[in-house]
Amino acid sequence: MTKNILYFAGCTTRARYVEDIEGHLDLLKKLGFNVKTLDDERCCGDPLILSGDMENALKVAQRNAHAFNTAKVALIATECAGCYRVLALEYPEFGLRIPKVQHMSQVIAQNMGKLKFQDKASKEKVAYHDPCELGRLGGEYDAPRKVVAKVAELVEPLATREESRCCGAGGAMFAIEPEFSVKLAENRIRKDIEPLGVTKLVTACPSCVFNLTVGASRRGAETGKDIEVFDLSTYIHQKLREGK
Repeated sequence: MTKNILYFAGCTTRARYVEDIEGHLDLLKKLGFNVKTLDDERCCGDPLILSGDMENALKVAQRNAHAFNTAKVALIATECAGCYRVLALEYPEFGLRIPKVQHMSQVIAQNMGKLKFQDKASKEKVAYHDPCELGRLGGEYDAPRKVVAKVAELVEPLATREESRCCGAGGAMFAIEPEFSVKLAENRIRKDIEPLGVTKLVTACPSCVFNLTVGASRRGAETGKDIEVFDLSTYIHQKLREGK
């Protein structure tokens, strides 16, 4: 029986990477889901929680919980690590019941057998960056790696998993101290990614994609070596298209 799934894009994806959304939806359909979206998707409340405004965060959460439960789905999927953490871990703390929440990497990892990729004798080397809200705060390290390793040769950054350095976008840092935020991204690239000799970096959070892209661009201008940053689900969807 086909499961109904609600795709929650999140504010950052809708604002910066709207072109990725159709690919995410198509990927979920290829995984066998009947995909729904909200007509009026709103913020999950993460910025309010990060700023300590729990009163208004609760109001946002209650409104979203009503929308989620009205959608009549078995599962909510999001690519945003911040949205995942808030929906899966913070909403229950508010005493709200909503459908099960999974990050897109978890959904893909559990249904990889339904996807057919082009067989290649040698897979390209790709590094994976752990988003703080998915890894340290959300507890998920294995699912994204399982997904990446299916289509590429996974290379671990020098500081990885629990020891991974922040991309600099977390905690609303980019909004408060944008230059310092990007400096942290440059530091991540310089210390942990460049020594690997890879040209592609995959991560599972739109905020990480944005900040690491800026950091990698600045480093590339200095070193002459380009590192391209990819959203995980978008990268997987591209690999599926290559296999056609």
